[in-house]
Amino acid sequence: MNLKDYPRKQYSINQFTQPSCYELAGRKFHFIMDDGYDYELEIADKETCSWNKVGETPKKEEYGCLKGDDTTYVLRYEVKDANPRVGHTYVIDLEQSLVTMLTCKMGVNPKHPYLVYSHYDFGAIQVEGEELPFKRHGFTSDLIGTTAEWHWRSNMFTQHSYYCTDFYRIKLPDAGEANKALASTVRNTPSSDEPAVYIKIKEKMYIFTLTEANSERIDGDEGRHRSNNMLFLQNYDRMYHVGRTFGTSLIDGKFTPTNILFGAFGNPVELDEAFLNAPNPYVV
Repeated sequence: MNLKDYPRKQYSINQFTQPSCYELAGRKFHFIMDDGYDYELEIADKETCSWNKVGETPKKEEYGCLKGDDTTYVLRYEVKDANPRVGHTYVIDLEQSLVTMLTCKMGVNPKHPYLVYSHYDFGAIQVEGEELPFKRHGFTSDLIGTTAEWHWRSNMFTQHSYYCTDFYRIKLPDAGEANKALASTVRNTPSSDEPAVYIKIKEKMYIFTLTEANSERIDGDEGRHRSNNMLFLQNYDRMYHVGRTFGTSLIDGKFTPTNILFGAFGNPVELDEAFLNAPNPYVV
């Protein structure tokens, strides 16, 4: 049997995802956030959590959680009954008692209702008996010039260029399923460049997020993926990432909300100079 011919190919970007993490079940966190609104997050069990701004009534949600390393977690949920859609993602760093929160909203732009808008908030975890840390996770240029190849499933891999602090670009190799599965998302666009954000968690660990915004504005209803926001917690010590999507995808002929966990392992890769140095057509 050729293992590349495995039958469950619907698991397109999450075949190599780690098992869901339940280590935080039973824990309650108090996040002191720089935006001035503090949050409480209580993980009840393996499926549900509750959250609230301090002073407000808690709301119960279904969550998913993955580990970036032994002390760093990605936890996400979609806010039930929110209209337009809202998703919360926390990168919880127990080693440094720090947290980064990403809030994604859809339906904000009347011309592009599928377009995802993102807001980042940095903070600290209040721990009884300990002083609140002053340092924070933060935006970074550390990854600029990095190229990486990420393997999502048996015969699907993509190549990323992190070439500036506001954008990234993706290459879909001719060999493999990525070209077949994703080429349609950039068929009408002048390039694959999309808005990106880079945040340093600690040495050799970063948040990288991208939003399929340019393809959404150009392709619209012709696109298969509608402005998905993808958050990667990248571990360059072990060379893998874990993360989640928030957006909309064409599934069985219908545009369907997506909010899934994913994972991949990676390796450094050399990319040709023409690809690396091509101008970004979306900026002046």
